[in-house]
Amino acid sequence: MPSPPNLVAHDHDQHPPRPRRAASRLRLHLPTHLTFIGQRSACLIENISQTGAQLVVDGAPRRGEEGQLKCESLLAFFHTVWSAGNLIGVEFDETIPLQTILELRRINDAYSEFQRMEVRRTARRWVAGELR
Repeated sequence: MPSPPNLVAHDHDQHPPRPRRAASRLRLHLPTHLTFIGQRSACLIENISQTGAQLVVDGAPRRGEEGQLKCESLLAFFHTVWSAGNLIGVEFDETIPLQTILELRRINDAYSEFQRMEVRRTARRWVAGELR
């Protein structure tokens, strides 16, 4: 006996799924400042693209809440598109120039090296008994 025809139309058969992001992301771990109306706080950029970013924050804003992200040469207005625990995803109001993204990468690399040097210096001081 032949099997019955599949009468359910699958949208994904006719339309391929849309990509989640409009631009590829650069992974960073760069401290910065986040400003919402009447509130400024420190945060960490986990990754960033020309169209949005994932941030580590203390006290996640509500979806749709608008703010400003400032870090070195970056000054971007955004709205929050998702939050999960201390992570939020933001979409920028205007596309960030690629040159700004590349500059953030350079700053991140220099900051990471500075952090490694500080950890080594602190470890040496601890071993020498200066931090007890």
